[in-house]
Amino acid sequence: MATGISLLAFISFYLLYSTSKKMSAMGNLGFEHSIAEHKKASKYVSLALMIFSLGLSCIYWGLGSGTFTFFIILMTVASLVILLAPLRLLNYRFLGVLFLCSILFETILF
Repeated sequence: MATGISLLAFISFYLLYSTSKKMSAMGNLGFEHSIAEHKKASKYVSLALMIFSLGLSCIYWGLGSGTFTFFIILMTVASLVILLAPLRLLNYRFLGVLFLCSILFETILF
């Protein structure tokens, strides 16, 4: 469940990051050009995903700790996106390995 919440937070922040004026459409994941064409819809979808992941976090961990945990996940994901996106390290292979390891560790440890 924590991996799913982290994945939703990553997708929502990456959509918001892709709609910003400072980010050039690099095309690492392949859908950045369509995001640039539909900025307003992308912002609404990303905010809906972020609120949904916050709600899931509050359901999973409780109201106070869920909100706190969501903001920690969001800060971590945002730092990774801001650091790795300009270096073009965010691609399907890297993200697949990252989330596969996360699911594996989540099932083994919890």
